[in-house]
Amino acid sequence: MKSEARTGERLEALAVPAARVLPSSAEYLAHLDLADADRSLIRLASNENTEPPSPRVRKALQDAYDVANLSPPTMPPLRLALAERYAVDPGRILLSAGSTEVIDATFRTFVRAGDEVVLARPSWPVYRRRLEALEARIVEVPLVVTDTAYAYDVDALVGAVTRRTKLVVVCTPNNPTGNAMRNEDVQRVARVGPPLLLDAAYADFDPGVDLRPIVHEHDNVVLTRTFSKAYCLAGLRIGYAVGGLSLLDLVDRFLVPGSSVSSAGLNAALAALEDDAYHRRQVKRIVAERDRLIAALRTLGVRAYDSCGNFVAIDASAHEGGSHGLAATLLEHGIVVRPLADGILRVTVGRERENDAVLAALTAVAGAAR
Repeated sequence: MKSEARTGERLEALAVPAARVLPSSAEYLAHLDLADADRSLIRLASNENTEPPSPRVRKALQDAYDVANLSPPTMPPLRLALAERYAVDPGRILLSAGSTEVIDATFRTFVRAGDEVVLARPSWPVYRRRLEALEARIVEVPLVVTDTAYAYDVDALVGAVTRRTKLVVVCTPNNPTGNAMRNEDVQRVARVGPPLLLDAAYADFDPGVDLRPIVHEHDNVVLTRTFSKAYCLAGLRIGYAVGGLSLLDLVDRFLVPGSSVSSAGLNAALAALEDDAYHRRQVKRIVAERDRLIAALRTLGVRAYDSCGNFVAIDASAHEGGSHGLAATLLEHGIVVRPLADGILRVTVGRERENDAVLAALTAVAGAAR
């Protein structure tokens, strides 16, 4: 044990500074192991779709067996299909292991130690984790919050950009707060000048907004999307980016050569993409359940924020122990949800019975508090 401890000390001394202070990834993902260990739990912590993917995906995965021994090509049918949907050259599409991988590659393309990155707060915690790994200087712009909604302070966001800014990050709809940025405001941020990373993982659930035109109008934008949410493929880890040809050529150099996306993922995502009817049904179902859940939570006296995603943010700051305390209480009722900073508890929108379980648990919590 002493030898192991000495080895650990030597390795820590050799590691880059960020490695010694970054939080544990295992701790960040502990909710996944918790839900997997007890399949009776309702898992509403990861913004997964709680329904299975399109039936076409099953056959696509079976077909992938025939090519599992071969590395996939750099220009698979999925990349061509996405290029057609966005009306861009296939070179302006990058495929990745979920949108997380291409987001991280974009960070590494533009950010060195000490470089400024403008980012809203609160937003997806992984941005900060990855930027801190790069020792970036993070310039946070607080969201505006009311009793019912969060919103981007676009004036402040644009005002935070200086000649030292290397990258601006916008998540719309924003995780975990649910607010979306209007197209005209996205355009305004893009016009400021530095590269804009536009994380649109939840854009499917904001059907009145179409972000696709921005990639035709601005060559400094990296628009990232994922198949994990509306297409029910979180377990297959496949996402993509759309952007300018020169910009994505640079980002591509920070992806692992040979593609990190498996043949199974490529086949499954193409099958899911082509089943428009199934995708529309998922979006319609989730949007309807989201709106029902928000209304019911407010009836219970819970401060729930408007959402354009497949999740609802709850203000848990008044609960004993804050968001972590309320998450622990819901776990006692068999529900896994996500406690986050700033007193936010994020609840994924599940199926009707799953959402009813959340409401029943919170009704019990409210009753116990009286």
